Amino acid sequence: MTLIKSISGIRGTIGGPVGEGLTPFDIVKFTAAYGAWINNNTPSNEPKKVVLGRDARISGPMAHLVTGTLMGMGIDIIDVGLSTTNS
Repeated sequence: MTLIKSISGIRGTIGGPVGEGLTPFDIVKFTAAYGAWINNNTPSNEPKKVVLGRDARISGPMAHLVTGTLMGMGIDIIDVGLSTTNS
């Protein structure tokens, strides 16, 4: 599966070449863009927080890349771990 970028997010198969599969590089790149958006759109006197959850797939622990990237950008993370969605 190629990397799909749309208004609803990014999806792809873990691994493969950068830009084609969902690689650690891609995860950090898209997370950093989101972190920059948060930093640019949150007033300086307000805390910057993101709630992060993951599913049970084997790739779920890659969420640590998201956590580390956002924390490095000064954003607090509320990690809820394994989570379900309500569709």
